[in-house]
Amino acid sequence: MIFNGESKDYIRVKQDLFRPPSPPIEFDIFDYPRGGSRVKKKRFTSQTLPVPIRIYHPDKRIEELKEELSDWLIHDEPKKLGFKDTPDRYYLAHYESMDLREKGHFADGVINFFLLDGRRIGEEKTISVTTSNTNHTVTGQDETPWEINLTFSRNTITFELETNTGLYLLLGYEFIEGDRLKITHDGRLCELNGRDIRFAIRLKSNYELLQPGSLRIKASEPCTLKYDERFY
Repeated sequence: MIFNGESKDYIRVKQDLFRPPSPPIEFDIFDYPRGGSRVKKKRFTSQTLPVPIRIYHPDKRIEELKEELSDWLIHDEPKKLGFKDTPDRYYLAHYESMDLREKGHFADGVINFFLLDGRRIGEEKTISVTTSNTNHTVTGQDETPWEINLTFSRNTITFELETNTGLYLLLGYEFIEGDRLKITHDGRLCELNGRDIRFAIRLKSNYELLQPGSLRIKASEPCTLKYDERFY
């Protein structure tokens, strides 16, 4: 188990008992006036991930390790949680609780992690976007947020990005050569040279999540489109 980029030699995940669950799904239901219903929308919801563990340290009793474990596990923001048998997948997790049965230098039990999003995250992918349509494949199993970065090569008053999947951006601003622009789906952040310009630009956009599968894309300026794969 690797949490926040660190593993502990004295903690072993009990693989025979560990079965990561599929992320729970919540459905919005529309009821027809004359009877019947349909699913309008689904979303993945939060869950607790129990990780069965064994702790053994030849030189320290379990009680002595608790402060070290607290420093490792407790943070204000979620951290990456991964496992050595699937090194290219991870969760974003908060430490929730620990239940241990202690006996001297040994302990068996469970570390519980809270997942705001029960999906696993895969590799970060980068697509090079040009001024002509190019075709790409968005990998993973589920829709995912994105980030766009570019440096303007000329003075211009617009930046436009088009896709065949619904994602569309049109920004109006007096950009100058050398300006660095960053746009993210999460929070609809729009930064120019590190400064938030969301309320200073003319904006006509459709902030759609990236869908797995084929993507055709072009932009008025060369840029990069980054995303993290999402898996069930």
